[in-house]
Amino acid sequence: MLRVLAALTLCLALVGCDMLFKTPKWRWNQKLTVSVMTPEGMKIGSAVTSARIAFPLKWTGVGDAAGMQQGGVTGEAVVVDLGEGRYVFALLQGYTEWTAYTAFFPELEGKTLSKKEMGSYLDLMVASTGQTRELARKNYPLLVTFDDIHDPASVRRIDPGDLSGSFGSGYRLNAITLSITDEPVTEGIVSALLPWLPDYYSQRLDGQRFGTIKTENPFANSLASGAFDTNNRQ
Repeated sequence: MLRVLAALTLCLALVGCDMLFKTPKWRWNQKLTVSVMTPEGMKIGSAVTSARIAFPLKWTGVGDAAGMQQGGVTGEAVVVDLGEGRYVFALLQGYTEWTAYTAFFPELEGKTLSKKEMGSYLDLMVASTGQTRELARKNYPLLVTFDDIHDPASVRRIDPGDLSGSFGSGYRLNAITLSITDEPVTEGIVSALLPWLPDYYSQRLDGQRFGTIKTENPFANSLASGAFDTNNRQ
């Protein structure tokens, strides 16, 4: 035991040995912008979220089974105000910490890289402040609207390729873009528009406590307030 402690003490004194205890991590702010063409012209909404990725070392026992990564995105959804009480929400659901990585390096999608290699690309991405990329449709966040903005259960999924099916002739999704930014995380837009949000952090939008196949409104049952806003979770 004394030999182990002596070896550990010596290791800690060596340059670079502290890497045994340092988790490689990246944190950045990313701005998602959604533009929608309407009969009255282009309508645009955006929101800045905070994203993080960490690669816990295997010996720590933290992370997934391979010690691969931890992370997440926090903030609020993008809101596009179409007028007349109609809105498009680009939710945090389906919008992960890897969305930016995929947007900036689409050629890497599906490739197996070491954590060191991925880290090098993450370094480049985080340093790309002010640069913007358009998301491929397969990487879009979940888009929704409400038949009645005051009724959580009236939430409906939007087909990105058919906004006219949700809003009528003349509506189409123009683009969804992502940029690395030093702007602060957006707060207050969603909570002001949806004052009922605090009541649905512990229940689904259909009023059920948990997800269930017995619900009469499966889509509303699949969503809770965390998909819209994580800033003010109670």
